[in-house]
Amino acid sequence: MGTSKKRGNGEGTIFQRTIKGKKVWVTEYTIAMYDEKTGKRKRKTIYGKKRQEVKSKLEKVITELNTNSYIDKSNILLKDLIKQIIDDGYNLNKLNDNSYNRKLSTYKQICAHYIADMEIQKITEENVKDFLIYITKYSNSVISKIYGLMNNAFKRAIRKNIIKYNFLDDKFEFSKPTSNKKDKTIHGFTIEEQKKFINAIMNDTAYKYHYQFLLSLYTGMRMGEINALDKDIDIDLKNKVIHIRRTLTKDKNDKTIMGSYTKTKSGVRDIIIDEQVEYILKEYLNNEYQPNPENLLFFNLNKNTYYTTNQINMVFKRFCEHYNIGNGYNVNQHMLRHTYATRCIEAGMPANVLSKIMGHADIRTTLEVYCDVFASYEKQHITRTYDYLKHHQLLLKQINEDSITEKELDKIIENIKKMYIKQDDKLIKILKLIA
Repeated sequence: MGTSKKRGNGEGTIFQRTIKGKKVWVTEYTIAMYDEKTGKRKRKTIYGKKRQEVKSKLEKVITELNTNSYIDKSNILLKDLIKQIIDDGYNLNKLNDNSYNRKLSTYKQICAHYIADMEIQKITEENVKDFLIYITKYSNSVISKIYGLMNNAFKRAIRKNIIKYNFLDDKFEFSKPTSNKKDKTIHGFTIEEQKKFINAIMNDTAYKYHYQFLLSLYTGMRMGEINALDKDIDIDLKNKVIHIRRTLTKDKNDKTIMGSYTKTKSGVRDIIIDEQVEYILKEYLNNEYQPNPENLLFFNLNKNTYYTTNQINMVFKRFCEHYNIGNGYNVNQHMLRHTYATRCIEAGMPANVLSKIMGHADIRTTLEVYCDVFASYEKQHITRTYDYLKHHQLLLKQINEDSITEKELDKIIENIKKMYIKQDDKLIKILKLIA
């Protein structure tokens, strides 16, 4: 009779092992194809004093894995998982340097609260609620970024079998909070302020960057896009087009660099050169342009570097303060872009056309940013539509003096006489209003 071979400890095999001089029952089971840290299969070891105890524990793990309810013991901190998400986005080229810096800024704001130092598995509803109340001190735009990162962290924790429930999925109890601060109203110059600005900038060339200011004011381009324009590739005076292909951005060290693309995919666009823009470009090219190593339309030759949006913004602030334009020093050069958009809306430009010109990724961005401007001209456009329908006799009933027949007019006069005799309160109010 031959001897049987000893059975190996394969997947789910229950066997005995001596630990610290004592025999215990053990089994190992693969809970993930690989561990992100080691690159090897992630296995769970189950111990028990009796074989049946290990078997029961194993069956429970298998059931939880099959029903996506298994939770792997983990002591990973919330802040570490968020940092991992940000770094992964950067390493996979999903985030450029500037976006990476902005994400890190949001990360630091999260880390200012105690929840960031908690193990994700130990975070409770009360902790999340406390955090959501805490972030109401930030602006709504910052809150959106914080909420988004937190949501992504909980989602990743679920995928890693660290937790089985994302609190933020409950949009009733854990919805994105609203800021305690009043949203800053984005606005441009009024028509009178714009006239004052143009007059000042055309008569005072002592201030730098006036051609960049004018291009932003008459094209709606972002300042980073203007300072990234190649004189020969992007400025096509023959076909009267400006090609916007890229923008200046910042690297991880907050240094201004040339980006390989625009702020958004929709940012790649063509701007039509009208007579006003053509005048600005030709004036600059004929009077102030200087050849430079990068062949840019605007380049700081003195320092052999790019013009930064911050330095241009500081000059804009001082300029407006000096000439008492708008809110003086409390302005931002980005309002030149908003001024252009405002004038376009006032002129009747549809939102979808404006969205394309401004390089917005979504028309909803245009409608949200300039909702107040669109709303203020809503009545004007409705009136125009009404007048158009009236002119072409498309109204159900013409509401004007000519539409009242003589018979109807006599009836109105008769009713007024009766009201006058009775000293009707309604008539007295009407007479007071028109007196």
